Amino acid sequence: MTQQKFLTYPDLPSTADVIVIGGGPAGTAALWAIERAAPGTKTVLIEQSDRLGAGSSTASLENYRTCWPAIPMMKQMQRSVEVFHNADAYLGEGTQQSIHIKERGYLFCAFTDRQAEGLRRDVERLHSIGLAHIEYLERDEVAYRYGWLGEKVIAAKFDPIAGWLDSNALIYRYAQNAHSAQIVLGVPEVSICVKGSTLAGIKTPHGEVAAPIVVIACGANARRVCRTAGVELPLVIRPRQSVTTASRHPEFPEDGPMVIGSASHPHMRPEARTGAIFGWEYTWHNKRARELGYEVEGAPADALIEPVYPLTPFKDPRYPSLAVALLARQFGHKDGEGFAHPNYMRGVHQNIGYYVYRDHTAACKADGTGYESERALIDAVPGVEGLFASVAHVGHGIMTSPAAGEIIASKVLGLPLADAAFAAFGFDALYVEYDEAVL
Repeated sequence: MTQQKFLTYPDLPSTADVIVIGGGPAGTAALWAIERAAPGTKTVLIEQSDRLGAGSSTASLENYRTCWPAIPMMKQMQRSVEVFHNADAYLGEGTQQSIHIKERGYLFCAFTDRQAEGLRRDVERLHSIGLAHIEYLERDEVAYRYGWLGEKVIAAKFDPIAGWLDSNALIYRYAQNAHSAQIVLGVPEVSICVKGSTLAGIKTPHGEVAAPIVVIACGANARRVCRTAGVELPLVIRPRQSVTTASRHPEFPEDGPMVIGSASHPHMRPEARTGAIFGWEYTWHNKRARELGYEVEGAPADALIEPVYPLTPFKDPRYPSLAVALLARQFGHKDGEGFAHPNYMRGVHQNIGYYVYRDHTAACKADGTGYESERALIDAVPGVEGLFASVAHVGHGIMTSPAAGEIIASKVLGLPLADAAFAAFGFDALYVEYDEAVL
């Protein structure tokens, strides 16, 4: 990567064709996709941290999956997997090696007849929309392939094309392949400049950058930044934790899949040679937010509108042991075996970041009922000509970033969408079937 690409704040270019605010997967993928669609477009990325990928990505499990029942999400992921599988062609020679894809699969487990029937219906739905590679596994097949999980698993849904990758390497490859971009790190504050109802550029404490187009891709800070343009984005945020351990139980092989339990869906995958990484969503941090006085009128009881930094108050010191204990209980592992093995409490590192969602006003059913959608907002922001957003990627920002970048590039450049289903990522999209959380 050429050194000229990175500028040290307060060195700022005076003008740009497109400014992108946010240096995570959404922002860097936007740079990459704009360059691919319109080579030579002068783009500038503004990031408040001193490095790329310092936001929600730090708490991500870096996974991707193909088993999406909602068609827009399914097609977004299909396109992204195509890029991942052909990374050298799309992101330059050596990318495949650097992002280090491990296609180990996702295994959703059932422990009761009711859960098994739910997974069977899931697979039938996925097959009906063209995802014929998703498998429904009966008890005997689960035992044959994954006997080390124990006898309590009576059925499973398996996505063999799913896996994980190095998200930091992916983010930097996006940046490297945006050949006409300049990246400014360490910008402490940015606001949107508007003249009338038309965008004019951005303002920082050390100067302005004039541009006719700005893309907001700064995750949890997006609502605050967009507010400087006089527009309130319909977003809420939730802290999300993950835990990395240096060891896992010896029966869980290095080439094992991502394993997902039943509700409340704790999940775990191998990490490096001997470690593991766990995820599990629960509401302790939301109770903690209210205790600390961060509850905001108009926000759902389990979400925030304004981010709080640092996120330390939302870290639950019980989280590592609770996540592992929940898996051990679901899989029926006794003390010293499986997920109840003492190895899991060795070399524990707890991660936390914000996931960003549309709020219930940003998607509605045919009867006008609002709901909280799983879809990102990738569209022109209503009310300000030249202002765009690529936000509300929930926990899907890394896995769907190639397609998300191409969707926002099409919007910015006034090009047709690659697939009509991608219109569902707009601000005015109505309800999409199966547009609910899949974990």
